[in-house]
Amino acid sequence: QPGRPVRPAPLVVLSEVQEAYTDGFVRSVGTAQAIERTTLYPEVSGRVQAIEAATGPRVDAGEVVVQLDDHVQRFAVDRARLAVDDAEAQVGRFEALAARETVSTVQLSAAILELERARLDLREAEDALDRRAIRAPFSGEVGLIDIRVGDFVTTATAVTSLDERRQLIVEFQVPERFANQITIGQAMDLSSPGVPGHALTGEISGTNSRIDLVSRTLTVQGTVDNENDLIRPGMSFEVLLSFAGKAHPAVPALAVLWDREGSYVYKARDDRAVRTDISIVARMDGQVLVNGDLQQGDLVVSEGANSVRPNLPFRTPDSGVSRDVGA
Repeated sequence: QPGRPVRPAPLVVLSEVQEAYTDGFVRSVGTAQAIERTTLYPEVSGRVQAIEAATGPRVDAGEVVVQLDDHVQRFAVDRARLAVDDAEAQVGRFEALAARETVSTVQLSAAILELERARLDLREAEDALDRRAIRAPFSGEVGLIDIRVGDFVTTATAVTSLDERRQLIVEFQVPERFANQITIGQAMDLSSPGVPGHALTGEISGTNSRIDLVSRTLTVQGTVDNENDLIRPGMSFEVLLSFAGKAHPAVPALAVLWDREGSYVYKARDDRAVRTDISIVARMDGQVLVNGDLQQGDLVVSEGANSVRPNLPFRTPDSGVSRDVGA
């Protein structure tokens, strides 16, 4: 209409949609712990008679670490053995007499019952004697022993720690988007400031059953061999996990816009701007990886997007044509 103001179509820059891959790896920080670990406590109270294992050396499963005074218990075992020997002899005599029908079967049965009681008493005495020895429940390295010969200890006295560290567990967290990509047996690479220059490898051995509601991460455990005893429980590690990256459309960060309905871009179609809703997957190197109705090679408005209106024309610096839009 005559006299109606006319404004030029918005000037924009177009960029091609690229194809990019999500991160093919994730880095995390973990802490090592022994695959088997415990603190040794006495099963009974008593006075320390001997320290059988020194701090540091490896002990085998069942080996005595600390011996408590056991004189009374040894006397009880000897007494119980004498009772068993006497009861066995009594049964032997009664069996011989029963064969000649000199004693009744009731008397023989009573003698046999007395023998069984004596054997139970012996087993009980031997168990009490065995409890005077603090033994390693599994093979491993003994920690610091803070008691001395002559000390009186109770069942609440921590004697020492025991760690099986020929294989260690490294526990760490990964973001929830990697949760479904973690597999048991998956390889992992590790490095630690405690052993600079040493590259270590391990494998995933387990994961938590749920995502942490606060950090939105999944707790993962992996095992690493430590036959040369280079690493110790408690050391920190940087863990690197590699994944097969997934391809997504990638657009310049400036092309992404937001409103109350969510994120979107303007895709060029026949020289008009078409709103295309997207969801953001990841950001990297000035690009945004997205999901949406975009294909590699599509053109999107990467500069001047804020001045564009849906389904209206635009112009580009090299178009040579100024499309006008009525105000």
